[in-house]
Amino acid sequence: MNAIKALLRMRPEPDAGMSAVEVLKQTPIDRLEETVEQLKRHRPHAEVRQAMVEVIARASLADFEVLKHVYLKHCGDAKK
Repeated sequence: MNAIKALLRMRPEPDAGMSAVEVLKQTPIDRLEETVEQLKRHRPHAEVRQAMVEVIARASLADFEVLKHVYLKHCGDAKK
């Protein structure tokens, strides 16, 4: 949890130098949902959704079910 908090430290613009994709790539799979929730508070929904798509595209099959669950729960509604 401390690693995620370090990645998402509060700044005037949280992690302005780090893309949402980079943040998600550095996040352990068991912390992904928590990280996506944090990103959605500080980044545009479309950016977080696109980052999830990129992470899913490069993920192993072993992680697919978790990634699919997180994506559908947090990014599935394109209207946000």
